[in-house]
Amino acid sequence: MLRNPSQTPPFNGYMPMVNENFSSGGTTNFPDFSTQLTIVIEDSTPVSKKNHQPSWNTEQNLVLISGWIKFGTSSVVGKNRKGETYWGQIADYCNEHCSFDPPRDGVACRNRFNYMNKILGKWIGAYDGAKRLQGSGWSENDVLAKAQEIYACGKNVWFTLMEEWNASYFKLVCIVLIT
Repeated sequence: MLRNPSQTPPFNGYMPMVNENFSSGGTTNFPDFSTQLTIVIEDSTPVSKKNHQPSWNTEQNLVLISGWIKFGTSSVVGKNRKGETYWGQIADYCNEHCSFDPPRDGVACRNRFNYMNKILGKWIGAYDGAKRLQGSGWSENDVLAKAQEIYACGKNVWFTLMEEWNASYFKLVCIVLIT
């Protein structure tokens, strides 16, 4: 801390480097050498083999959730299947009940479900937090608004899978009540 305003801070060892051989006017004075070669390297890597499929809509998401619930909770088959078989069945179910162009495969269904599961998990946490904060006289719309605020965490992010959340929540509640 400086005791007097007229005192200068101690020297910290930093001094700007000035080179008299080069001007600092924005142009460089590097000489052209005859031995410099301009090498052009062409990119020989193959174009990505990813199949860019159209995005999923709400109806297709709901069919995917229905397939996941149908095949994931089957007491006849159980969960004793390999992942490819399980997601293949869900893909077949989705392609049977929705029009996909091109048809979705098991990997696309698994990836979409995992993406939705991550977002829905975050939303459920935000909704549960809003329910714990619920004050006297709050309506369900107030709880949803508070959950949206918690979900956004101060960022400009909105939860967009409301219909999927409602459908999956009510279907899972029905399954739990039945069993």
